[in-house]
Amino acid sequence: MLWRTLHADDCDWEVGVISSGDEEIIEFRPKEQTRPPRRLAVPKGALDSMDDNALKSAYTRARPIGGDYYGRPGKRMSDINP
Repeated sequence: MLWRTLHADDCDWEVGVISSGDEEIIEFRPKEQTRPPRRLAVPKGALDSMDDNALKSAYTRARPIGGDYYGRPGKRMSDINP
């Protein structure tokens, strides 16, 4: 499968399906490895039908892996419950 490319947040991202089942997990990987990858569960086959606007919308809903939602691994934020 070919990975698609998306430009968002001043970074180029490669987008592709990494897991498939009833739903697919799509991953956004930064080309320069300057940020953590992001993942999002979508209905099966959704990535193939996404246009650029839908892809950007999916990117904004995807969350970084291996850290908090702010993208900083291991740092707890003061605005969450202990």
